[in-house]
Amino acid sequence: MATLCKGGAMLRSQIDKRWPNRDKASDGWIGDPSHAARESHHNPNKAGIVHAIDIDENMGKGAARNGKTAKKLADQLLKYALSGLPGANRVKYVVYENRIASGTYPATNFVWRGKGYGHTAHIHVSFTAKADRDGSVWPLPILSKSPIKRATWTRQLNKALKARAK
Repeated sequence: MATLCKGGAMLRSQIDKRWPNRDKASDGWIGDPSHAARESHHNPNKAGIVHAIDIDENMGKGAARNGKTAKKLADQLLKYALSGLPGANRVKYVVYENRIASGTYPATNFVWRGKGYGHTAHIHVSFTAKADRDGSVWPLPILSKSPIKRATWTRQLNKALKARAK
């Protein structure tokens, strides 16, 4: 039986808690038959673990609809992946609005690049093997309703990014 990696399950849980009434039409984690026919992080590995989730871009009504909030979420995932903070190494790559960002190429380390990558109705997040056992909270400011926690996570993220830029 397939299971979603712990990091992916935690991220999905935090998103569902933050936006309980969001559209989930484009959500998914386990590969459908078209995914099963090719290599995909949506397919279980030999241990039965899936390393990808899709998150519908419509997080609610008004300003949270039609991708504005999803773009902020995707951008924060990239900043976190680049930060070096604990758990940041769980992100392998993110795809959204026809672009991809990964840590594969140092010159474009977690920077949006390219075109033609699809995923225009949802954010695709692929996870590293580190996410198999690391189900800790994703400290992304956008995922918290608490102004204090948002401010703390923003400060920590900015501090880590500034330190890495030196």
